[in-house]
Amino acid sequence: MIRRLIWHRRDLRIRDNELYQTNEEVKKIYSIFIFNPQDYHPQSTGISNDDKSEQLYGVTNGPHFTSRLLHAVHSLKRNLQSMGGDLLVRTGNPVDIIPQITKELQIDEVVWSETPGYYEYVQSEKMKKKLLEEVQCNIYTTCSLTLAHPKDLPTDQIVWQTLARPKEKRKKKKSKATKQQLSNNNQAVETINYFGVTATTTNISPSRFVGMPQIMGDFRRVARNAVIRDLYNAPNPLHIGIIPEDMDIGAIPPLQSLTQPLLESTRPILGCLPKEIIEQLVKCATDNRPDYSSIDIEEQSHQHLQNFIHHHAATADRALCDVSDNNSSMLSMPLALGILSPQQVYHYIKQHQEKMASPDDINWLISHMEMRDFFIYDSLRNGPAAYQLVPMKQPVHKADDKREWLPLSQHQDGFIRWASGKTGLPMVDAGMRELITTGYTSNRVRQNMASVLTKDLKLDWRLGAEFFQLCLADHCVAANYGNWAYFAGVGGDSKSRHFRTVSQSNRYDPEGRYVRKWIKQLQDVKEVEAILRPWDFMADWGVPIVPPTTQITWNDKEKLERSGRISIFILHDEDVLSSQSS
Repeated sequence: MIRRLIWHRRDLRIRDNELYQTNEEVKKIYSIFIFNPQDYHPQSTGISNDDKSEQLYGVTNGPHFTSRLLHAVHSLKRNLQSMGGDLLVRTGNPVDIIPQITKELQIDEVVWSETPGYYEYVQSEKMKKKLLEEVQCNIYTTCSLTLAHPKDLPTDQIVWQTLARPKEKRKKKKSKATKQQLSNNNQAVETINYFGVTATTTNISPSRFVGMPQIMGDFRRVARNAVIRDLYNAPNPLHIGIIPEDMDIGAIPPLQSLTQPLLESTRPILGCLPKEIIEQLVKCATDNRPDYSSIDIEEQSHQHLQNFIHHHAATADRALCDVSDNNSSMLSMPLALGILSPQQVYHYIKQHQEKMASPDDINWLISHMEMRDFFIYDSLRNGPAAYQLVPMKQPVHKADDKREWLPLSQHQDGFIRWASGKTGLPMVDAGMRELITTGYTSNRVRQNMASVLTKDLKLDWRLGAEFFQLCLADHCVAANYGNWAYFAGVGGDSKSRHFRTVSQSNRYDPEGRYVRKWIKQLQDVKEVEAILRPWDFMADWGVPIVPPTTQITWNDKEKLERSGRISIFILHDEDVLSSQSS
């Protein structure tokens, strides 16, 4: 009888989880989640305050993310208990704890799912080494966060190139890459025999992804050739191991204890953040925390997916600033924590697509998961270089190639105003206040916030990525850093983007509802033009952080000069009241 230990990381679910699959040999499965204090204490980010001074300090898991993580762990524990088992919980370094638990439970194999991020990769490699050398138990790892499994993607550079650009002429003979060849790809698996024990692991090292396209569109053409794997069966309750009575199961720590290190930090987070921002973040996460004891977040996420697919996906206006009214799938959080798998989303769409009036109207969800895959695999490909100012081998637009990035020390006041939601640019400030309050804001608003920091303030884009990591409830290191590099002009696209936030607000929040929702000073303003350009209408508004003319497109400038207006909307009293109650 084989006894298996599952080390849960970002795969906090029971359904469609490969690690819970059993064969005739595997008879007992035990599960553990470990809260590593290093993830909640301020750590060196690797970003220098200036060229030679000390490094800045950030945190891996921010308050909003930690709150969602706790909810997922509580739900996982209850689901295991419903099958007669339980979730072991520990606090400390996983590399020390897992070998100890392995010995106590006489475990034969330890299994886990790889996650993006170089820190996470190094931790996984240390775990493999220690288990093989000191404990001598079998190891199995997979990757459950991506739609296309790493084993189903090419390992040959010619195959990558041929599938990425099939019509492009090449000197070398074209490779006849097929879906069958990709599904039989064994080079993406590493097997090590070490003194009678075996490590069968999914290879996610940077060297494995040599040849992977640097452009997102090219990668997506390749990934579409990969066969999307079927869903795994639910675990057999008979195979869920019962924790011995004399073994300490462990307690899930409260949110307060995990966020306390942020509040007690003697050094400013990210080098300069005012204490009140950290206190507000912690307070908002605490006030908004769900009922951990009763709500099954895995089941809730399934129900939300089904409801969104059937009632909202085909009509969702994802480009709006405010997507709270079912204009976004809001799947980023359950996907980031592995509460849902991308395969569950994909197969549910395919299963019900033909029953819908406009089947193609929901394909955008699959498209978004392909983009998410790119950021995850790009993170794995770049390894530690993903956190460099210009990630290794990334295509950089000529407009950004020689740009001078300002260190924090040269524009500290600007960064603080940006992070505090006090830039004087309504959409950006509304977005920051929503982000700090809820841990979420729409992709449209995130793009504009990134544009102001990187293109207007010209600050190191990694400062924005670090601040988002601190704030986001749906944080994924690959998606966060990848998107920031992408919009800063050094990521997986060669385009140069500079968003004009006033014109963007006019287009994607045309009646000013989103801005009025988050900025109290503008709640009673009836004139949309004043919401777009409050500095021209309100004496107490203050001077924006950058010249307002830089935030208006050429067409809107022309319209403003001609008619004195950018907006075509004029609000009535009932519109203002409706917005305030939303």
